Amino acid sequence: MNPVMIRSALFLLVLCFLPFYLMTAYAADTSQTMMVISVRTSPSATYEHKIILGNKDTLRLLKSTKQEKSEYQASLTDIYVKIVQAGKEKHFRMEESGSLWNEIEHNRLLFTRKGTEQILKYADELRAKHYGMIMPWSEVQQRLPRRSVFSIIDLEKGLTFRVQRRAGSKHADVQPLTKQDAQTMKEIYNNQWSWDRKAIIVVADHNRIAASMNGMPHGGDGIPDNGFSGHFCVHFLGSSTHRSKNPDLFHQLMVHTAAGKRDPFLGNASPDMLSDIFIGALTQRDYELFKHVSKGLPPDTANPFLKELENKSTFRLNKHKVKSANKYRELSLSAEIKRTVTVKRKSQTEKTITFRFMVIRESVYSPWKIRDVKTDSC
Repeated sequence: MNPVMIRSALFLLVLCFLPFYLMTAYAADTSQTMMVISVRTSPSATYEHKIILGNKDTLRLLKSTKQEKSEYQASLTDIYVKIVQAGKEKHFRMEESGSLWNEIEHNRLLFTRKGTEQILKYADELRAKHYGMIMPWSEVQQRLPRRSVFSIIDLEKGLTFRVQRRAGSKHADVQPLTKQDAQTMKEIYNNQWSWDRKAIIVVADHNRIAASMNGMPHGGDGIPDNGFSGHFCVHFLGSSTHRSKNPDLFHQLMVHTAAGKRDPFLGNASPDMLSDIFIGALTQRDYELFKHVSKGLPPDTANPFLKELENKSTFRLNKHKVKSANKYRELSLSAEIKRTVTVKRKSQTEKTITFRFMVIRESVYSPWKIRDVKTDSC
């Protein structure tokens, strides 16, 4: 047999056995067990940090785990877990206790004490990489003087762009450095400028600082030809708007979100703050925040508001706040808060509606929770 015929025969032999080899390799892959642990600010966020555990570490962690059927989830965290076994995937979200909640099957995966300690350790390591440090504005403005250049990372999409601080005494007034930076910023806001606050990480001199920004060009413009007419605002811990002595509630909420401390912030919020955040979540169409701030509500009370978001209704908190019917005192365990809100539904004219919040706590040391919300037209 000549060399050409030998090569041809070998080629045909490879073609014959290749499908069998691929099937065998695939079967070997599907027999492997793997776990992916990631941290995200919301289920829809594409920006994440993750740890991938191989077969040996995953099996060790899953050893002696138990499944518990439940109709209700416990308090969920920002940690998401994917387990791959025999070629099948299961998706979980970590509860505060360290157990894993499966939304589809309505059960939780319980680890041993040692396993719980290990997975909570992984979660802490991820959060340390993912979030920024809390730094007061008094210190930030020294680290970021005027004309300084730094980067901004959006915690939802993970997009990064560069800015320069131009002005601002109560917060940082900044501008995108180039047209490309301006375009990236606009992509973060779904290609439409907006006053909505967003949790961001400011990266400067190898420091990752928790911050908040809005996305609306306004005021003076100091960088020509950058595709951004004006500046926008970046807030840090304790910073305030130009017109107020007090920090902006939603900017401060987003600063704490960027530091991985949203739940503690909500846990320390007063009834007035909770009611404003509830309406703010509707205003910004922030599903994840709404679910967090409405944890104390029964589903039949919360679901109509989620339906409003699905129907693209818009909400705007009126600046003039209605006084609380029963103003809470330092030692009280309940409070009724009223807010007037302008609502615009599809194919309808704007309406002014009064929101009545019933807010309670178990003791003077417990966090306030919204227990009921009623609305009526003014």
